[in-house]
This record gives sequence, C-alpha cells and structure tokens, in this order.
Amino acid sequence: MKLTATILLLLAAQAAAYDLPSSTGSHHVRFSADQAAFNEYTRAIDLEGNVKLEEISAEGRHLKLIRARNLTVNMASSTVFSPSDFVMDDDTGTVYGKSGFIDYGSDTGKINNGRFAYKNFIFRGRVVEFDKEGYKYKRASITSCDEEPPHYQLRSSRVYLMPERYFLAYNNVFFVGKIPVLYLPVVYKPMGGGTPFVSIFRPGYDERNGFFIKSSYIYKVSPEMKAKLYLDYFERRGFGTGAEVDFRRTEKNISNVSLYRIKEYGLVKDRWGMSGGYWHRLNRFNESDPAQYYSQGFFRLLSDPRVNNDFFRNNPFAVSPDEQASVALTRATGFSVTRVSAYGRETNTADYRSFQKANSSIPRLDYNTSPFRVLKLPVLNSFSGHFENARDEGQNFTQKRGHGVWTVSQSVPLARHVTLSPSAYYDQSVYISTFSGPTDTWVGRYGGGATLRYDRSWGTFDLGYAYRRRFRENKLLPDSKAADRGQETESVSGQLFVMPRFNTYFKLSSSFDLRDYYSARFTRRLAPVRGEVFYAPRAGVDLYAEDSYSFAEGNKSFVAQANFGGPENYIGGGVANYSNDPRAWVVSNTFGFRPWKNSGWRAETVLRYRFMSLGNFKYGDLRFFEKGITLYRDFHDFRTKWDFRERSGGVKEFFFYVSLKMNEPVKKDDLEEKSRQYWRPWRKEGEVRD
Repeated sequence: MKLTATILLLLAAQAAAYDLPSSTGSHHVRFSADQAAFNEYTRAIDLEGNVKLEEISAEGRHLKLIRARNLTVNMASSTVFSPSDFVMDDDTGTVYGKSGFIDYGSDTGKINNGRFAYKNFIFRGRVVEFDKEGYKYKRASITSCDEEPPHYQLRSSRVYLMPERYFLAYNNVFFVGKIPVLYLPVVYKPMGGGTPFVSIFRPGYDERNGFFIKSSYIYKVSPEMKAKLYLDYFERRGFGTGAEVDFRRTEKNISNVSLYRIKEYGLVKDRWGMSGGYWHRLNRFNESDPAQYYSQGFFRLLSDPRVNNDFFRNNPFAVSPDEQASVALTRATGFSVTRVSAYGRETNTADYRSFQKANSSIPRLDYNTSPFRVLKLPVLNSFSGHFENARDEGQNFTQKRGHGVWTVSQSVPLARHVTLSPSAYYDQSVYISTFSGPTDTWVGRYGGGATLRYDRSWGTFDLGYAYRRRFRENKLLPDSKAADRGQETESVSGQLFVMPRFNTYFKLSSSFDLRDYYSARFTRRLAPVRGEVFYAPRAGVDLYAEDSYSFAEGNKSFVAQANFGGPENYIGGGVANYSNDPRAWVVSNTFGFRPWKNSGWRAETVLRYRFMSLGNFKYGDLRFFEKGITLYRDFHDFRTKWDFRERSGGVKEFFFYVSLKMNEPVKKDDLEEKSRQYWRPWRKEGEVRD
C-alpha cells in the first residue's frame, strides 16, 4: 500500500524539514501533530501532541480517524503504533484503547484494554484483535449500561463482534455489580443482519425435580426454518435434551417436530416424548390435471403417560396422558374431495404406567362432493361418505364399516327478510363381518328438515323441523318392532339471536321432541333451554354468561365470566356449575396489576378452587386445585420472571426466568408467532417452549 503523509506542524522551524505533498487517487493516510520526528533509516515518524491520523480511500472517503497523544507511523511496514491512550473512529463506531497498533497493509490490528461502543452496547476486552471482518475480544465484557462501573455486565472469555451482523460470546458469567448471578455457555445477538441465534436460560425449582435450569438455543436457519435445541439439568433427575424444528412455506409445506429425552437417575429406560405434524402440498401428476393434492399428519408419542406432566406443565393438552397419530392424503377438485387416512389413539392404564389401545381407523376413505345439480332440476345435490377399518374404544376387535349420505336441498326466499331452506336425505350404513357368527348388515335411514329464517339487521330468528327414520337391518321396511319404532328424530327447534350492537349479543335456543313411540309430559319433551349473553360496554370490560335449564330436571349448567382491565392491570372471575354435581361450584379468579404507573414490577395471579354449597348461603369443603403467582421485573439490561405454582397431580414448583434484553430479537419473529398459533396455541406470546 502506498502511504502519503501530510504533516501539519505547529513549529515553523520543523515544518520546512518534514512537510510532504499529499497524494490523491490512491489509498493513503494523512496526519497532523504538534511535533514530529522522522528517522530516515527506519522510515518511522514519531508524532506527539494532539495527534490525528486519517485513513483515506482512493475515492477520497474517510475510513478511519485516530486521535492520540503519541503515535509512531512506520512507512516501511505500513503500521501505526500507539504507546498510550488513543481513540479510533470508523463507520461502525468508536474504539478506545490504552495502547495498540494497526497494520494498514493487511487492515489488521491489536488493541490493549479496548472499549468499543456500538449500537447501545459497550464491548470491552483485555486484548482486542481486529481485521476486515470484525473484532475478537479476549477476557471481555459486554453491557448496555453506560455507568462506570456498569451496573450489569456479561463477562466472557471470548467475544466475536461482526459489525452490522452479530456478536457471539463464549463462556459467560452474568454479573450484577460484582456479584456473579448466572452462567451462560453461549450468547448470540444479531446486530441488524446475519442469522438470528438466541439463547435463553430458565433456572427454577419444583418438589419433584429439585433445582433445575432449562436452556434453549434458537437458530434461524433461514426465513422459513427455525431450529431449537434444549439442554436441561434437573438436580434430582439428571440431564435432559431435546429439539424442535419449524418449517413454514405457506404455499408448499408447514411442518413441526419436537422431541425430548431424559435418562432419570435410577431408571433403566429413557423417558421421552415426541410430537409434531405436517401439511404438504404435492405436485400435480400432469399439467392438464386440475386437482390439488396434499398430505397432512399429526403425532404425539410418549414413553409413559406421566412424562409430560413431570417435565412440561404449561398447558392442559400437553400434559394429557394419551398418545395419538394420524396421516392423510387428500385430492381436491372443484367438484369433490377424496381423502385416504389412518388414525390411532392409546390411553393410559389405571396405574399410569403404560398405554392401552383406545380407538383406531386404519385405513379410512372419505369422499365428499360440492353441491351440484342433476338434469337441470332446481335443487342442489350433495354426497358425503366414508369407509373404514375401525376399532372403537372398549372393543377388542376391528369392524369394517361404511356410511354415506345423499342430500337434496334448496333455499327459497318467501318474502323480504324471510327464507325457507328445506332438505331431504337418504343415509346408508354398512357393516361387514370380520369374524365368524355375525353376518354382513346394512341399515338405511331417511329424513329431512326445514329451516325458516327471519333475518334483520338486529339479528335472526330460526324455526326448524327435523325428521329421521330408520329401516330394519338388510330391509327397506320401517324398523317398527324396535323399542323406538325406528323413530330416531322428530323435533321442532327455535333459536333467537339478537345483536343490537357490535359489543352485545343474546342467544336463546331449545327444541321439542315430537316422537310418539313413548309418552312423556311436555316438560320431558322440551329440551333444556339454553341462553347466552355477551356484553362489552367499553374497552377492557366484557361480561359473558351461559345457562342451560331443563323444566323437568332443573338447571343443567351455568357458566359465567367477567373480565376488567387491560393487558397489565386486570381482574377476571369465572364460575361454573354442572348438573352431574349440582352442589359443587368451580371458581376461577385471575388478577394482573402493576403497583403504580412507572413501577418496574408487575404481577399475575391465578386461583382456581371448588367449594360445596350447603344451602342457605352456607358453604363448605373448599379445595384449591390450582394456585399460582407470577412476578415480572424489568431491569436496565434484562427482564426477570418469578413463577410460583401449585396444582393437582402433586405439582409444586418455582422457577426463576432471566432474559437479557441484549439477547432479544431485533424485531418480532413472524415465523415463531405463526408456528405458535398453528401448532401450540397454548403457549403465551414470546414463549419458545413448553
């Protein structure tokens, strides 16, 4: 590299001896100082006092500016050495150092006790080496606190900083002041570009597992794919590992797979869980084929029924003890949908140690049509049917069976706001014998119905009639000898839906049984009257209540819920009562609050309990089946969460969660959020695992 120096001397006597012409059109440096001394043998220039050195590109753009008390410029080796404090500015930020040198020939350098301020972060290193790509800090620290000394910092053995891309830190200890709080093996932070990688650590404690720390490492492979690695330690159980992969290309494939394994102390066999699924659009067989083909599947497999409840407690679905799997291939056209599938499910045994077969359908063929016309008749026809090799829960044999329904329907406007929608159908069921003794049978059914709808801007009123009769087995004759005389359905129904405003609605519905094969009072024939009301008078307030009442048996169920407040300060309460245990009431209370407007603390609580009504406003047998409180506290550089929880099944736990603000995504991850909604909607926004 050609070096051209411009020396600006304050001492006139020395200026005449060392003034050199500046160069243009080449990569060069120029500098100024109070004093300078040039060694003709070593071609080194020693600069002292208010030293400024600028690196200029061939196009005349300023690349670097170094300011120091002393500098030595070696024109022979193309290096600059600073024996004392200096400051270096470039496009990425400002670097401070106690001493160091720069090799302009290779664009590399070394800084002792360096400090670099970049995008609200402060990087320090006992030794800082840099090149064209970035900086390597040894015995380093990272913080976003600009106090001296910083309130919080991450001390690392190595930090790699690639400006405008990322930083990567190894072997880290998080300090609050001088107190070590948490060890973090790896911390990665995207800095505008690069591949996002996030590490999250959750220390905690529960009665079963003892002290634990759950770590998650999230790597965004591409805009369409994200991978997560789980490394956990449980004091009483051992080490657990897991992984989760999400792929989302909406027009082609949506997939997710999650697995977890732990070898508990004292157990011979591993405990594990796997879940996931996929949706995949297949290619057409040829260009002229108008059909669309796609496949989809879902699975949840477990080593034992208790494994999810022991290690993943975020949601009722994940901790349920059954396992299941399904897969399907579908062909869809503008006229019909054909689907071939297989499904199986197993439930836990009484001792929760193993599984037993529940129900399955392997394979199953479904065929459905869109409404179509026949011979230009003014009615719409549709067909739906399936055939399967099925096993029902509680049975020890499989049954080959099929079912098909042909429906004829048409909507007829009778007057303004009034529409009649009649329909008629024939329903055929077929059962094929799979063992000696029984014979193949088929059972036919026919029926129909009509709905008369009155539709206005404030709501609708529906009056319906339904009729269904069954034939005898293998004959087109009424099943009049059966106990119900073949009368499966005959009823009238009504539903009123009123929505006077967007924030209010009311619904009332019931039906009346018209079958004459048995005698019953009016109140027995009248189905429970179900009422539902919703009212949200203003933002942050909504009220809901639902009641089902039978005039013959009394109240069947009652559910009510009231919510007040916003996302941080709120109160909610719900109550439920059911006829199978009429004296028992289940209550759920939730609270969320920030003590004062600018408080760094925020709390969420939940109380769910069951109590017995003894009559005359007397209550007893109060039992809590879930109690929990979650505290949130945001500090200068990190967020914390304390969670205390106790619920049925012997779950008593506490965990403490720390999330470094410096390690949070630069922007909301759309892939993570859509995957959460599609595969695991029970996860709260921002949660990355169960």
